[in-house]
Amino acid sequence: MNRTTMTIARHAVLRTWREKWGLISWLVIPMMLVFLMSLMSGGGSSPKPHGKVLVTDLDQSVLSQFLIGSIGQGPTAEFFTVKAVSKSEGQRLMDAGEASAWLMIEKNFMDDYLNKKPTIIRLRKNPAQTVLPNMVETGMEVMVDAADYLQMLFADELQRINKMVISGKYDDADLVALTLAIKRAIDDIESTLTPPQIKLEKYINLVEENQNKPRFNFALLMFPGAVFMSLLFAAMSMSMAFWDDKANGILPRLAVTPHGLRDYFIGKTAHAKAMFLITSLILMAIGVWYFEVDVTLLPLLIIWLVFSGVVIWQVLLFFSLLMPSRKSANIVVNAAMLPLAMLGGSFFPAETMAEGLAKLGSFLPNGMLLKAIKDVMVRGEPWQNALLWPFIIGLLVAMILWFINLRMVNRLAREARS
Repeated sequence: MNRTTMTIARHAVLRTWREKWGLISWLVIPMMLVFLMSLMSGGGSSPKPHGKVLVTDLDQSVLSQFLIGSIGQGPTAEFFTVKAVSKSEGQRLMDAGEASAWLMIEKNFMDDYLNKKPTIIRLRKNPAQTVLPNMVETGMEVMVDAADYLQMLFADELQRINKMVISGKYDDADLVALTLAIKRAIDDIESTLTPPQIKLEKYINLVEENQNKPRFNFALLMFPGAVFMSLLFAAMSMSMAFWDDKANGILPRLAVTPHGLRDYFIGKTAHAKAMFLITSLILMAIGVWYFEVDVTLLPLLIIWLVFSGVVIWQVLLFFSLLMPSRKSANIVVNAAMLPLAMLGGSFFPAETMAEGLAKLGSFLPNGMLLKAIKDVMVRGEPWQNALLWPFIIGLLVAMILWFINLRMVNRLAREARS
């Protein structure tokens, strides 16, 4: 860059810095939106839901204790904490909404089950919750079905066990007879199940999940859109600066010097790159601190954001210079901002939009560039695959618009001189 270009770029940067409230607004408004959405969605990461299951055991039998223990064991232990309560305490906690479900096992539960009598397990769900109470209900339905089939297959054997438990006498002959009866029942079941009626025809090898893939969370999904909203704000502001230079007489004076307008436009491009670099550095620092963005991706992300900002700036500058006056340019650029931001995924992630709107947004310059960097940041795709075609398309758009906008700057300068 020659001296004229450096002077124009330096003065443009200093003017933006003096009008620091504009720079602050580029950063604060998008970040406020994403922070609010992050708080509404429960913060950065997405922990597993965890609830409390109250249990009132009025039977106090071996079977009821086994049933209660099965809730707090295995995978279900990750989702529930089981608490034994009295009937009055369970009623109080459920009325206060402090538990997901309340399980009550009636008295004589084990005796009734072993003697093939109707048994009752009462379940009360918290209406303010949906997922966790339904998980408890589904688990209990599975247990009830399993107990029903067990009773159908081993009814006589269960009655023998009940008599032994009640009498407290365990005769060797009775134990041998019970064992043989259970074995015969199992043999009968095995003859029914073997050979299997359903055969496996195709084996699918499940690919293990890439451990290096970033963990999904809603805040991180929204963060790239907020960054691109900042780029949009910055590009809109800088695209209108050309009209200010026309009104201040800068363009007419440069038009009479050799290569003055070309050097001016190169300096403005350097100014835009510098502003996008500053914006990207600040936003990526926030991303690493709050949204757990991978530090190793920072150089790639910053370069891509500066490149994306230049492409977006060229698009908005084209709309601005195409208008006959500053007033009409301001109206058109502001009108273009809303659909670009909404359809491009800055206000809402494309994943939450209707399929047609999301597809339409991917054809917009900012939507295409945002999707590419989101594939790297959020979905963990290789950057060579995710960024290649968006980079080629974005580079072609920026180069074509650069030459078109340069010609329109010359036209703007001629109009100012006339």
